[in-house]
Amino acid sequence: MHTALAVLAAASPLAAADAPADPVVGAIRWDAWRAGSEWEQNLSPKQWHGRVPFYGRIVGEEAVEVAADSQEVMDQEIAYASAAGLDYWAYCFNLDGEGQIPATEYAVRLHLASARRTDVHVCFVLMSQGWWGPKEEWSRAAEAYAGFFRDEAYQKVLGNRPLLYIFYVDKLPEYFGSVEATRAGLEMIRAKSVEAGLGPAYIVAQVWGAESGAKCVDEMGFDAISAYAWADFSHGDQGYPYSTLAAANQAYWEACRATGKPAVPIVSAGWDSRPRWRDPKRYEELYQSPPHGPWYEQPTPQELADNLRAAVAWNRAHPDCAEANAVIMYAWNENDEGGWLVPTLSEGTARLDAIREVLRPGTP
Repeated sequence: MHTALAVLAAASPLAAADAPADPVVGAIRWDAWRAGSEWEQNLSPKQWHGRVPFYGRIVGEEAVEVAADSQEVMDQEIAYASAAGLDYWAYCFNLDGEGQIPATEYAVRLHLASARRTDVHVCFVLMSQGWWGPKEEWSRAAEAYAGFFRDEAYQKVLGNRPLLYIFYVDKLPEYFGSVEATRAGLEMIRAKSVEAGLGPAYIVAQVWGAESGAKCVDEMGFDAISAYAWADFSHGDQGYPYSTLAAANQAYWEACRATGKPAVPIVSAGWDSRPRWRDPKRYEELYQSPPHGPWYEQPTPQELADNLRAAVAWNRAHPDCAEANAVIMYAWNENDEGGWLVPTLSEGTARLDAIREVLRPGTP
Protein backbone atom coordinates (compact mmCIF):
# COMPACT_ATOMS: atom_id res chain seq x y z
CA MET A 1 0.00 0.00 0.00
CA HIS A 2 1.25 3.48 -0.84
CA THR A 3 2.36 5.59 2.13
CA ALA A 4 -0.52 8.05 1.71
CA LEU A 5 -3.05 5.25 1.68
CA ALA A 6 -1.45 3.67 4.74
CA VAL A 7 -1.96 6.92 6.65
CA LEU A 8 -5.61 7.00 5.62
CA ALA A 9 -6.08 3.39 6.62
CA ALA A 10 -4.69 4.11 10.08
CA ALA A 11 -7.04 7.08 10.45
CA SER A 12 -10.22 5.21 9.55
CA PRO A 13 -11.21 1.54 9.80
CA LEU A 14 -13.21 1.92 6.59
CA ALA A 15 -10.55 3.71 4.61
CA ALA A 16 -8.56 0.63 3.60
CA ALA A 17 -11.68 -1.02 2.19
CA ASP A 18 -12.85 2.15 0.46
CA ALA A 19 -9.50 3.19 -1.01
CA PRO A 20 -9.00 2.28 -4.67
CA ALA A 21 -6.46 -0.46 -5.28
CA ASP A 22 -3.07 0.57 -6.56
CA PRO A 23 -2.60 -0.36 -10.23
CA VAL A 24 0.01 -2.85 -11.37
CA VAL A 25 2.51 -0.84 -13.40
CA GLY A 26 4.93 -2.46 -15.80
CA ALA A 27 7.34 -1.61 -18.58
CA ILE A 28 8.08 -3.27 -21.90
CA ARG A 29 11.46 -4.95 -22.25
CA TRP A 30 13.04 -5.30 -25.68
CA ASP A 31 16.26 -7.18 -25.06
CA ALA A 32 18.91 -7.25 -27.76
CA TRP A 33 21.77 -5.61 -25.89
CA ARG A 34 24.69 -7.92 -26.62
CA ALA A 35 28.28 -6.97 -27.39
CA GLY A 36 28.74 -6.24 -31.09
CA SER A 37 25.03 -6.02 -31.89
CA GLU A 38 23.60 -3.64 -34.44
CA TRP A 39 21.69 -1.94 -31.62
CA GLU A 40 24.93 -1.25 -29.78
CA GLN A 41 26.21 0.37 -32.97
CA ASN A 42 23.14 2.60 -33.11
CA LEU A 43 24.33 4.30 -29.91
CA SER A 44 27.94 4.66 -31.08
CA PRO A 45 27.67 8.21 -32.53
CA LYS A 46 28.59 10.78 -29.89
CA GLN A 47 25.18 12.41 -30.30
CA TRP A 48 23.56 9.36 -28.67
CA HIS A 49 26.03 8.61 -25.88
CA GLY A 50 23.61 10.08 -23.35
CA ARG A 51 21.36 7.06 -23.94
CA VAL A 52 23.94 4.44 -22.99
CA PRO A 53 22.53 2.35 -20.10
CA PHE A 54 24.39 1.90 -16.83
CA TYR A 55 25.86 -1.44 -17.94
CA GLY A 56 27.40 0.13 -21.07
CA ARG A 57 30.74 1.88 -21.65
CA ILE A 58 31.77 4.75 -23.86
CA VAL A 59 35.04 3.54 -25.38
CA GLY A 60 35.68 6.24 -27.96
CA GLU A 61 34.37 9.37 -29.65
CA GLU A 62 32.18 7.20 -31.88
CA ALA A 63 32.17 3.89 -30.03
CA VAL A 64 30.28 2.26 -27.17
CA GLU A 65 29.99 -1.18 -25.65
CA VAL A 66 26.53 -2.20 -24.43
CA ALA A 67 26.02 -5.74 -23.16
CA ALA A 68 23.25 -6.69 -20.73
CA ASP A 69 23.39 -10.49 -20.97
CA SER A 70 24.80 -11.35 -17.56
CA GLN A 71 23.22 -12.34 -14.27
CA GLU A 72 24.93 -9.45 -12.50
CA VAL A 73 23.32 -6.91 -14.81
CA MET A 74 19.89 -8.54 -14.56
CA ASP A 75 20.00 -8.64 -10.77
CA GLN A 76 20.90 -4.96 -10.68
CA GLU A 77 18.12 -4.09 -13.13
CA ILE A 78 15.60 -5.93 -10.94
CA ALA A 79 16.85 -4.02 -7.91
CA TYR A 80 16.46 -0.67 -9.70
CA ALA A 81 12.98 -1.45 -11.01
CA SER A 82 11.74 -2.84 -7.71
CA ALA A 83 12.99 0.20 -5.77
CA ALA A 84 11.09 2.44 -8.19
CA GLY A 85 7.84 0.55 -7.56
CA LEU A 86 7.48 -1.21 -10.92
CA ASP A 87 5.44 -4.38 -10.62
CA TYR A 88 6.37 -6.18 -13.83
CA TRP A 89 8.32 -6.24 -17.05
CA ALA A 90 6.52 -7.22 -20.25
CA TYR A 91 9.12 -9.14 -22.22
CA CYS A 92 8.99 -9.29 -26.01
CA PHE A 93 8.93 -13.06 -26.28
CA ASN A 94 8.35 -16.22 -28.26
CA LEU A 95 9.06 -19.86 -27.49
CA ASP A 96 11.33 -22.00 -29.63
CA GLY A 97 10.23 -25.10 -31.53
CA GLU A 98 10.55 -27.26 -28.42
CA GLY A 99 8.42 -25.03 -26.22
CA GLN A 100 11.46 -23.70 -24.39
CA ILE A 101 12.96 -20.25 -23.95
CA PRO A 102 15.31 -19.74 -26.92
CA ALA A 103 18.89 -18.58 -26.40
CA THR A 104 18.05 -15.22 -27.95
CA GLU A 105 15.64 -14.51 -25.07
CA TYR A 106 18.52 -14.16 -22.63
CA ALA A 107 16.76 -11.63 -20.41
CA VAL A 108 13.80 -13.85 -19.50
CA ARG A 109 16.23 -16.68 -18.75
CA LEU A 110 18.29 -14.46 -16.46
CA HIS A 111 15.23 -13.00 -14.76
CA LEU A 112 13.76 -16.40 -13.92
CA ALA A 113 17.17 -17.56 -12.68
CA SER A 114 17.59 -14.58 -10.36
CA ALA A 115 17.40 -14.87 -6.59
CA ARG A 116 15.27 -11.69 -6.82
CA ARG A 117 12.97 -13.09 -9.53
CA THR A 118 9.74 -12.20 -7.73
CA ASP A 119 10.75 -8.65 -6.81
CA VAL A 120 9.60 -7.64 -10.29
CA HIS A 121 7.15 -9.92 -12.07
CA VAL A 122 7.33 -11.25 -15.60
CA CYS A 123 4.76 -11.21 -18.35
CA PHE A 124 4.99 -11.65 -22.10
CA VAL A 125 4.47 -9.56 -25.20
CA LEU A 126 3.99 -12.21 -27.87
CA MET A 127 5.39 -10.91 -31.14
CA SER A 128 2.97 -12.55 -33.53
CA GLN A 129 5.23 -12.36 -36.56
CA GLY A 130 7.22 -15.19 -34.93
CA TRP A 131 4.86 -17.71 -33.32
CA TRP A 132 6.13 -20.99 -31.97
CA GLY A 133 5.81 -23.91 -34.38
CA PRO A 134 3.19 -24.69 -37.01
CA LYS A 135 -0.40 -23.75 -36.26
CA GLU A 136 -1.31 -27.45 -36.16
CA GLU A 137 0.73 -27.69 -32.96
CA TRP A 138 -0.69 -24.57 -31.38
CA SER A 139 -2.19 -26.51 -28.49
CA ARG A 140 1.33 -27.52 -27.45
CA ALA A 141 2.44 -23.90 -27.61
CA ALA A 142 -0.55 -22.76 -25.53
CA GLU A 143 0.22 -25.45 -22.96
CA ALA A 144 3.86 -24.35 -22.83
CA TYR A 145 2.84 -20.74 -22.22
CA ALA A 146 0.49 -21.90 -19.47
CA GLY A 147 3.48 -23.54 -17.82
CA PHE A 148 5.08 -20.12 -17.51
CA PHE A 149 1.82 -18.62 -16.27
CA ARG A 150 1.94 -20.96 -13.26
CA ASP A 151 5.22 -19.47 -12.11
CA GLU A 152 4.87 -17.29 -9.01
CA ALA A 153 6.91 -14.65 -10.81
CA TYR A 154 4.35 -14.31 -13.62
CA GLN A 155 2.15 -11.21 -13.38
CA LYS A 156 -1.53 -11.80 -12.67
CA VAL A 157 -4.47 -9.37 -12.79
CA LEU A 158 -8.10 -9.59 -11.68
CA GLY A 159 -7.18 -12.11 -9.03
CA ASN A 160 -5.41 -14.97 -10.76
CA ARG A 161 -5.52 -14.18 -14.49
CA PRO A 162 -2.12 -14.20 -16.24
CA LEU A 163 -1.50 -10.92 -18.07
CA LEU A 164 -0.54 -11.42 -21.72
CA TYR A 165 0.05 -8.80 -24.43
CA ILE A 166 0.13 -9.51 -28.16
CA PHE A 167 1.73 -7.15 -30.69
CA TYR A 168 1.37 -7.22 -34.50
CA VAL A 169 -2.15 -8.56 -34.07
CA ASP A 170 -2.78 -8.08 -37.80
CA LYS A 171 -0.54 -11.11 -38.37
CA LEU A 172 -2.78 -13.44 -36.37
CA PRO A 173 -5.44 -14.27 -38.98
CA GLU A 174 -2.62 -14.97 -41.45
CA TYR A 175 -1.02 -17.41 -39.00
CA PHE A 176 -4.19 -19.14 -37.83
CA GLY A 177 -5.94 -19.02 -41.20
CA SER A 178 -8.91 -16.79 -40.36
CA VAL A 179 -10.32 -14.39 -37.79
CA GLU A 180 -12.49 -17.19 -36.40
CA ALA A 181 -9.50 -19.49 -36.03
CA THR A 182 -7.63 -16.67 -34.29
CA ARG A 183 -10.42 -16.39 -31.72
CA ALA A 184 -10.19 -20.15 -31.17
CA GLY A 185 -6.41 -19.86 -30.75
CA LEU A 186 -6.77 -17.24 -28.03
CA GLU A 187 -9.44 -19.32 -26.33
CA MET A 188 -7.02 -22.21 -26.28
CA ILE A 189 -4.50 -20.09 -24.37
CA ARG A 190 -7.22 -19.27 -21.85
CA ALA A 191 -8.29 -22.91 -21.59
CA LYS A 192 -4.74 -24.10 -20.95
CA SER A 193 -4.38 -21.39 -18.31
CA VAL A 194 -7.48 -22.70 -16.54
CA GLU A 195 -6.21 -26.29 -16.83
CA ALA A 196 -3.06 -25.07 -15.10
CA GLY A 197 -5.15 -24.04 -12.09
CA LEU A 198 -5.33 -20.33 -12.89
CA GLY A 199 -7.93 -17.96 -14.21
CA PRO A 200 -8.20 -17.51 -17.97
CA ALA A 201 -5.35 -15.46 -19.40
CA TYR A 202 -6.16 -11.75 -19.76
CA ILE A 203 -5.10 -11.06 -23.35
CA VAL A 204 -4.44 -7.47 -24.45
CA ALA A 205 -4.13 -6.29 -28.07
CA GLN A 206 -1.33 -3.81 -28.72
CA VAL A 207 -2.57 -1.81 -31.69
CA TRP A 208 -2.10 1.52 -33.47
CA GLY A 209 -5.64 2.79 -33.09
CA ALA A 210 -8.53 2.52 -30.66
CA GLU A 211 -11.06 1.49 -33.31
CA SER A 212 -8.84 -1.30 -34.59
CA GLY A 213 -8.38 -2.39 -30.99
CA ALA A 214 -12.14 -2.54 -30.51
CA LYS A 215 -12.39 -4.79 -33.57
CA CYS A 216 -9.76 -7.08 -32.01
CA VAL A 217 -11.96 -7.39 -28.91
CA ASP A 218 -15.15 -7.97 -30.89
CA GLU A 219 -13.83 -10.20 -33.66
CA MET A 220 -10.77 -11.99 -32.30
CA GLY A 221 -11.79 -12.18 -28.66
CA PHE A 222 -9.15 -10.03 -27.02
CA ASP A 223 -9.93 -8.83 -23.50
CA ALA A 224 -8.63 -5.27 -23.78
CA ILE A 225 -6.91 -2.63 -25.91
CA SER A 226 -3.46 -1.11 -25.39
CA ALA A 227 -0.38 -0.27 -27.45
CA TYR A 228 3.29 -1.12 -27.65
CA ALA A 229 4.35 2.48 -28.16
CA TRP A 230 2.27 5.53 -28.87
CA ALA A 231 2.92 8.86 -30.53
CA ASP A 232 1.10 11.17 -32.91
CA PHE A 233 2.67 9.96 -36.13
CA SER A 234 0.62 12.42 -38.17
CA HIS A 235 3.23 15.05 -37.32
CA GLY A 236 5.98 15.77 -39.82
CA ASP A 237 9.68 14.96 -39.82
CA GLN A 238 10.69 17.22 -36.96
CA GLY A 239 11.01 17.32 -33.22
CA TYR A 240 8.30 18.15 -30.69
CA PRO A 241 8.28 18.66 -26.92
CA TYR A 242 7.55 15.71 -24.66
CA SER A 243 4.32 17.41 -23.61
CA THR A 244 2.98 16.72 -27.11
CA LEU A 245 3.75 13.03 -26.70
CA ALA A 246 2.15 12.90 -23.25
CA ALA A 247 -0.97 14.57 -24.65
CA ALA A 248 -1.10 11.96 -27.43
CA ASN A 249 -0.88 9.19 -24.82
CA GLN A 250 -3.76 10.63 -22.86
CA ALA A 251 -5.87 11.22 -25.97
CA TYR A 252 -5.38 7.55 -26.84
CA TRP A 253 -6.64 6.42 -23.43
CA GLU A 254 -9.77 8.46 -23.99
CA ALA A 255 -10.20 7.12 -27.52
CA CYS A 256 -10.01 3.58 -26.14
CA ARG A 257 -12.59 4.42 -23.47
CA ALA A 258 -14.90 5.87 -26.11
CA THR A 259 -15.09 2.45 -27.81
CA GLY A 260 -16.67 0.99 -24.68
CA LYS A 261 -14.00 -1.72 -24.49
CA PRO A 262 -11.57 -2.36 -21.61
CA ALA A 263 -8.13 -0.78 -21.91
CA VAL A 264 -4.64 -0.77 -20.41
CA PRO A 265 -3.22 2.77 -20.73
CA ILE A 266 0.16 3.17 -22.41
CA VAL A 267 2.65 5.68 -20.95
CA SER A 268 5.50 6.62 -23.27
CA ALA A 269 8.89 7.40 -21.79
CA GLY A 270 9.84 8.89 -25.16
CA TRP A 271 9.94 8.34 -28.90
CA ASP A 272 12.97 9.24 -30.99
CA SER A 273 14.18 6.53 -33.35
CA ARG A 274 16.79 8.65 -35.13
CA PRO A 275 19.71 6.45 -33.97
CA ARG A 276 18.21 3.72 -36.15
CA TRP A 277 18.20 5.97 -39.19
CA ARG A 278 21.91 5.29 -39.71
CA ASP A 279 20.98 2.13 -41.63
CA PRO A 280 18.04 3.04 -43.91
CA LYS A 281 17.67 -0.51 -45.27
CA ARG A 282 17.45 -1.99 -41.78
CA TYR A 283 15.07 0.77 -40.72
CA GLU A 284 12.69 -0.10 -43.55
CA GLU A 285 12.82 -3.77 -42.54
CA LEU A 286 11.77 -2.80 -39.02
CA TYR A 287 9.18 -0.15 -39.79
CA GLN A 288 8.06 -0.84 -43.38
CA SER A 289 8.81 2.78 -44.24
CA PRO A 290 11.85 4.94 -44.93
CA PRO A 291 13.48 6.78 -42.00
CA HIS A 292 11.21 9.60 -40.93
CA GLY A 293 9.85 11.48 -37.94
CA PRO A 294 8.35 12.69 -35.80
CA TRP A 295 10.58 12.56 -32.77
CA TYR A 296 10.09 14.02 -29.33
CA GLU A 297 12.37 15.71 -26.85
CA GLN A 298 13.29 13.46 -23.97
CA PRO A 299 11.14 14.08 -20.89
CA THR A 300 12.41 15.62 -17.73
CA PRO A 301 11.99 13.15 -14.86
CA GLN A 302 9.09 15.26 -13.57
CA GLU A 303 7.33 15.27 -16.96
CA LEU A 304 7.60 11.50 -17.13
CA ALA A 305 6.30 11.13 -13.58
CA ASP A 306 3.38 13.45 -14.34
CA ASN A 307 2.38 11.33 -17.36
CA LEU A 308 2.47 8.17 -15.25
CA ARG A 309 0.53 9.91 -12.47
CA ALA A 310 -2.13 10.82 -15.02
CA ALA A 311 -2.43 7.15 -16.07
CA VAL A 312 -2.82 6.01 -12.47
CA ALA A 313 -5.51 8.65 -11.94
CA TRP A 314 -7.22 7.64 -15.20
CA ASN A 315 -7.46 4.03 -14.02
CA ARG A 316 -9.01 5.14 -10.75
CA ALA A 317 -11.47 7.43 -12.51
CA HIS A 318 -12.57 4.77 -15.02
CA PRO A 319 -12.58 1.40 -13.23
CA ASP A 320 -15.00 -0.16 -15.71
CA CYS A 321 -12.69 0.59 -18.64
CA ALA A 322 -9.51 -0.11 -16.68
CA GLU A 323 -10.93 -3.36 -15.33
CA ALA A 324 -7.51 -5.04 -15.02
CA ASN A 325 -6.15 -1.95 -13.21
CA ALA A 326 -2.87 -2.27 -15.11
CA VAL A 327 -0.59 0.29 -16.77
CA ILE A 328 2.10 -0.44 -19.37
CA MET A 329 5.06 1.86 -19.99
CA TYR A 330 7.13 2.12 -23.13
CA ALA A 331 9.77 1.15 -22.32
CA TRP A 332 12.41 -0.13 -19.94
CA ASN A 333 15.23 -0.36 -22.46
CA GLU A 334 14.29 0.79 -25.98
CA ASN A 335 17.18 3.24 -25.70
CA ASP A 336 17.96 3.51 -29.41
CA GLU A 337 14.28 3.90 -30.29
CA GLY A 338 13.88 6.66 -27.74
CA GLY A 339 11.94 5.25 -24.79
CA TRP A 340 13.72 4.10 -21.64
CA LEU A 341 13.51 3.93 -17.87
CA VAL A 342 16.72 1.98 -17.28
CA PRO A 343 19.37 4.09 -15.56
CA THR A 344 21.88 5.58 -17.98
CA LEU A 345 25.45 6.82 -17.65
CA SER A 346 24.26 10.40 -18.19
CA GLU A 347 21.06 10.50 -16.07
CA GLY A 348 21.70 7.85 -13.45
CA THR A 349 18.44 6.84 -11.76
CA ALA A 350 16.68 10.20 -12.21
CA ARG A 351 13.73 8.75 -14.15
CA LEU A 352 13.19 5.93 -11.70
CA ASP A 353 13.52 8.29 -8.75
CA ALA A 354 10.69 10.40 -10.19
CA ILE A 355 8.53 7.34 -10.85
CA ARG A 356 9.05 6.17 -7.27
CA GLU A 357 7.40 9.38 -6.06
CA VAL A 358 4.27 8.32 -8.00
CA LEU A 359 4.26 4.62 -7.11
CA ARG A 360 5.86 4.70 -3.65
CA PRO A 361 5.48 8.26 -2.41
CA GLY A 362 7.62 9.14 0.56
CA THR A 363 9.89 6.12 0.15
CA PRO A 364 13.54 7.10 0.61
